[in-house]
Amino acid sequence: MGTNNYLVVFSLFLLLPHLTSSKIELVDKGYRNLVIAIHKAVPENPQLIEKIKEMLKEASNYLYVATKFRVFFKDVKILLPDTWTTKPDLYRKATTETYSRANVIIAGQKNSKGDEPYTLQYEGCGKEGRYIHFTPNFLLNDKFIQAYGPRGKVFVHEWAHLRWGVFNEYNEYQPFYRDGEHYRVTKCPKDLSGKVCFGNDCSKCNLENANDPPKEGCVFLPEKYQETSSSIMYTPVVKSVNQFCNKSNHNQDAPNDQNKFCKLKSAWEVILESEDFRNANEATDSGSVEPQFTVMQESQTILCLVLDISGSMSGSQRLERLQQSSTLFIEKIAKEESFIGIVTFNNIAYVKKGLTYVSGDDVRKILVNALPTKAEGGTNICSGIRDAFEVLSEDDGSTEGDEILLLTDGEDSGISSCFEAVKTSGTIVHTIALGPSAAKELEMLSEMTNGKKYYASDNFNSNGLLEAFMELSEEQIQLESIGGTQTAGDSLVGFTYIDSEVGFNTTFLVTWQADVKPDIFIEDPDGKEYLTKDFKLQDKTTVGTLIIPGKAKTGKWSYSVQNTANQAQPMTISITSQPSGSKSEPVIVKTHLQQPSEPPYTIAIYAEVFKNFMPVRNANVTAIVETASTKIIPVTLQDNGAGADLVKNDGIYSSYMTDYDGTGRYNFKVQVSKLQNETKAAAGHTSGAMYVQGYLENGTVHLNPPKPVAADEDFPVENFVRTKSGGTFMVKVVPPANQDVFPPCQITDLSAELLNNTVILAWTAPGDDMDKGTVAEYEIRKSKQAVHLRDNFHNATQINTSSIIPLAAGSREQLLFDLEEEEKVNNSVIFFAVVSRDESLLSSDVSNIAQVVIYHPSPKSRDPDTSNQNRKLTVGLAVSLVTIILCSVLGLIALIINKRNSGMMVLDEEHVRKKLNIVAEA
Repeated sequence: MGTNNYLVVFSLFLLLPHLTSSKIELVDKGYRNLVIAIHKAVPENPQLIEKIKEMLKEASNYLYVATKFRVFFKDVKILLPDTWTTKPDLYRKATTETYSRANVIIAGQKNSKGDEPYTLQYEGCGKEGRYIHFTPNFLLNDKFIQAYGPRGKVFVHEWAHLRWGVFNEYNEYQPFYRDGEHYRVTKCPKDLSGKVCFGNDCSKCNLENANDPPKEGCVFLPEKYQETSSSIMYTPVVKSVNQFCNKSNHNQDAPNDQNKFCKLKSAWEVILESEDFRNANEATDSGSVEPQFTVMQESQTILCLVLDISGSMSGSQRLERLQQSSTLFIEKIAKEESFIGIVTFNNIAYVKKGLTYVSGDDVRKILVNALPTKAEGGTNICSGIRDAFEVLSEDDGSTEGDEILLLTDGEDSGISSCFEAVKTSGTIVHTIALGPSAAKELEMLSEMTNGKKYYASDNFNSNGLLEAFMELSEEQIQLESIGGTQTAGDSLVGFTYIDSEVGFNTTFLVTWQADVKPDIFIEDPDGKEYLTKDFKLQDKTTVGTLIIPGKAKTGKWSYSVQNTANQAQPMTISITSQPSGSKSEPVIVKTHLQQPSEPPYTIAIYAEVFKNFMPVRNANVTAIVETASTKIIPVTLQDNGAGADLVKNDGIYSSYMTDYDGTGRYNFKVQVSKLQNETKAAAGHTSGAMYVQGYLENGTVHLNPPKPVAADEDFPVENFVRTKSGGTFMVKVVPPANQDVFPPCQITDLSAELLNNTVILAWTAPGDDMDKGTVAEYEIRKSKQAVHLRDNFHNATQINTSSIIPLAAGSREQLLFDLEEEEKVNNSVIFFAVVSRDESLLSSDVSNIAQVVIYHPSPKSRDPDTSNQNRKLTVGLAVSLVTIILCSVLGLIALIINKRNSGMMVLDEEHVRKKLNIVAEA
């Protein structure tokens, strides 16, 4: 590989479906467009709206003080589900706000975590989180205030996770750490006062003996009333706490996530580096900081299909694929009681079908018959959008909250002429770029309206166009989506699993290109067969659909699609289903891409695999990336806490993408499966406010109810498969093939252990290119100052690593070495860090910093149980010795008396006294 003398610049338009939050704006020190959405399964309760308002009012004041009078919440939108009663006089119709894009969600419990508030956060220090999650019970039940603190303060704690990418300063799994001859509480700052207690008894937990760690059940109880003002990221329970730990009082020794992920920086340092404050002026008085609230409600779906029929659509079977996909959407995906209109465009626009109420198969057939059948002319995208606005206005004279699905394959230099109209329309615009030449500005329409954006190549086998239409429904769960070109007589063969949490409206969709229909065979877990004759074949298109009546059988389903034509042809099969309505929620997969802001501009792909908000572990997860040239690049995603993956076993599977194949639009999807291997949904790792077990008030212990136990592996997951479309991103410049621009990724899980006088370092191996391949070498250094390693790594003391033969990325590495004699100083600490290099001498960032504490127990600090046993043994021996000597003396006295009486020689009395003195001293 060559040297790193090339600056790679990627211009990315990234799709973040489902997880991308509504865009929050900071204007004149006030945060605007903060969306708090209530899940449709939450029972209607107007009191919940009032509790949200109370929390945000309190939070705004608290945030203003915490940021030293810099920012507050100005504009808050509360989004109600359409399952609640419609009240036009109280609730405005939602425009571009949706639950899936909300910044804060109000939804059910996260099983073993109960009602614990948390923030989904997995991109690293200083990076925004995905969303904040509160339960209705947390907002309505005041008992949680004692354990977590006032709701407004808790909201600011979570906001710091979400907006500024800081982390917790407590450690639920390591509440104490050794510091010389003592144990310390994992907290920030160190001077936050309180006591370590075992229930109500604060005498049983001793931190002063480093050889006697606090027993299980010992917890730190803070003084509720004290003068310490920090820290919000430790606990909002303490009344005086209204600041973040800063550089002067930050506890760099505490083994918490803030130190681990933010390189020992304080929360306030990270916050000040954010875009919100980087160029901010000095704090000034802003007058009222009370937020303004708008209560909005989702409404029924009103959507207009805006379809390109320009001449270029006649090539590469684009028009036929448009017909396939649109037919699928109208007949199988569009909701009953929704409204649909159809507009086509080339040089001008044509209203093919006005706004139509969807009710039954006959109406759907009418809409299908209105789809275009020929393509000709040029491309004028804005003409189609303007006519769509007229169609969408037919119901109530407004386009607010309505949706447009725009599909086009052509370039259009005039597309920007309707940007302003789109912005002010209140309409959500979803876009599908079909083929490699679609207008480069197309995705901007989606970005400005919170719409989804997709790209479908001309590769029929990739199924991209069908997948994009399927993503318009949040009720459909895609199980499989595969394709391939089959020669005459060959078959597309495979199997899928239908788990018990899905099964309703299970649909098998088969597509092909030739005029001859294929031979289709489907078999359910009980051996029941479905053949071609059971499929509904579309009149205009080469599509067949089979809907399994009722609930599909749980288990393994097999399929085979045989090409009966005389020539090779591409064929695809897609399998979708809907939740079965069981008490348990199905496994849900969501996708995300991280856009880098500085070299080497490496894209990180994430897949979130959850069940009941619980992370699913040990799944097989692969991202399938399709380049602009239709090349397929598989990327294995890992949940191993290394590389792009922040935390092990948190249900977030991730990896870096380092392979490219030319410029242009790329798309990706994620395939997830669990087949036979031991897979479980577990409590996982989250960023959230600490549950305080109790507090001290005027010296009296006040205990809170025990926190619900987070069982780590009590939720087995049955076999399942899922496929999730991830959308599109555009690459405008790629690195030359003969130059190495990607360094090894940072090591983030370095650990250190001291066994006698031997140090054991362990970490997950990075790769030659981020998390791919094998590094050339490791550089490991040590210091007595952690910040020395962070800020001046190459001047720290180097450790001999010649014995290490680097392993492939993802492997576990280990190095053992003995302490130097001068390092064996009692109560001292040694810190370690690692940098890896590839064969082009490109270096990784400095790893997280690990440490060992050198501690030699003194006689005074021996194990108290052993000491008690020794004392008991000593006393027992002494008593035995006294008894023996006393019996001997008494026997001697008797002998003297007896001898005197018999006239024998007698011992003098002084000798006897000495014997008695020995007994007395003993």
